[in-house]
Amino acid sequence: MGETLRNLLTLAWLLPLAGFLVEIYALCWTHRLSKAPAYLAVGCIAIGFLCSFVALITWGVNTHWVALEDSHHGAAHHAEEHADDPHAAAGHEHDADKHGHDHAAEAPADALAATAPPAEGATEHAAVHAEEAAHPEAEATPAKFGGTFYTLGTFGPLSISLDWYIDSLTLVMFTMVTFIATCIHVFAIGYMHDELTEDYVDHEVHMPDHSHFHRPGRFHRFFAFLSLFCFSMLGLVLAGNIFQVFIFWELVGLCSYLLIGFYVERKSASTAANKAFIMNRVGDFGFLIGLMIVWTSLGTFRFFDVPAVESVDGHPGKDQVGLFHMIRGDVGELHVSENGQEVYLQDGHGGLLKEGDDLRAIPYWLLVAAGLGIFGGCIGKSAQFPLQTWLPDAMEGPTPVSALVHSATMVAAGVYLAGRFYPMFTPEVLLTIAYIGCITLSIPQSVIPRRIKGATEAGKSIPCARPQAATTPP
Repeated sequence: MGETLRNLLTLAWLLPLAGFLVEIYALCWTHRLSKAPAYLAVGCIAIGFLCSFVALITWGVNTHWVALEDSHHGAAHHAEEHADDPHAAAGHEHDADKHGHDHAAEAPADALAATAPPAEGATEHAAVHAEEAAHPEAEATPAKFGGTFYTLGTFGPLSISLDWYIDSLTLVMFTMVTFIATCIHVFAIGYMHDELTEDYVDHEVHMPDHSHFHRPGRFHRFFAFLSLFCFSMLGLVLAGNIFQVFIFWELVGLCSYLLIGFYVERKSASTAANKAFIMNRVGDFGFLIGLMIVWTSLGTFRFFDVPAVESVDGHPGKDQVGLFHMIRGDVGELHVSENGQEVYLQDGHGGLLKEGDDLRAIPYWLLVAAGLGIFGGCIGKSAQFPLQTWLPDAMEGPTPVSALVHSATMVAAGVYLAGRFYPMFTPEVLLTIAYIGCITLSIPQSVIPRRIKGATEAGKSIPCARPQAATTPP
């Protein structure tokens, strides 16, 4: 199943890129009045949605929707069985033998998946549903998959590669992004129809002689930018390591700059594009700090575990533990030292990583700093306090851009990043996220409707909906 999901999502990811490469050179094979670039863009993202939806259904059927079961009734079932157990919280951090109830068989469920051999052709790891793991006769179905497309280079212990990682979050985000983007693409065909001309007149730009600015239409360029934006966002979701996430994260920011500043001749649009780009780079500085802490302290960028391979001399190599198992282990909990100053790194099989005779560990404060740095990137993309002021100005772009940037993909990228790195966040980081969210909600919301109204009146709207007001020439 891992290869099937990988192929479907890879196709959904690369189709917008293929569309972009064709659309950006649209004038070489068609004329400026043709809607062919738009139909190509819609076709690419629509097929991507179908592939994403099929992948989601395939994953759900084969795993019996394990994520939904864990979230809805798993916690309630766990609480019910542990309600009268005074040692439940403490025992969960250690050995299943300390429990005198049915969870003794359920505790190693994730470890069972982590030690399962990878599927042929892909490096896969899985967290297996506890209900299936409790029955030895039932074959466990992996719920998470990871692998490598291509290794760019290896520098000592560091491997820079194009990886993929698929779990429930990946599939849901793929389906949501492609569906909303498809709707926006279809709407944009009609909305941008006035760009289908050889002589577009921008009434918002005034020349020194009091005339309006004239330029060729940019219909094909608009849909090329939309396709590149979708490719960037889907690459961000499919990425299997934090370095790859950062690359697509920056590419999403570049695409937002191109789309918000689509009417680049307008001072308000160019200013809004610059503001969005610069303020997001401020947040990305924290992201970069978090990335450096992860590499120097943990020694890997990958999210998933890589099984050991036989070395040249015939001796078995060592398993390469992914970030999530290294921090949270197979039971999803931090292994903090007694003095609370360090977090011991885990091997994903219930043990601790060692370097020689010493246990590998990361200072607790450094793990907090890494989490806050990564969340800094989320603050910029999701327009949270204090980097929220760029979002109302993004309305200077065409309305389809506002829909894509605000509600569909770019702002959701910050939400996705917080969800993806949730296993690496300490309680202090989660509390900070809650505080920032509350502060953002407390900011007077009257500012946003006022900016949206102003941008709508200053920009273009659907002709039949625009009131025709009589004007008197000066």
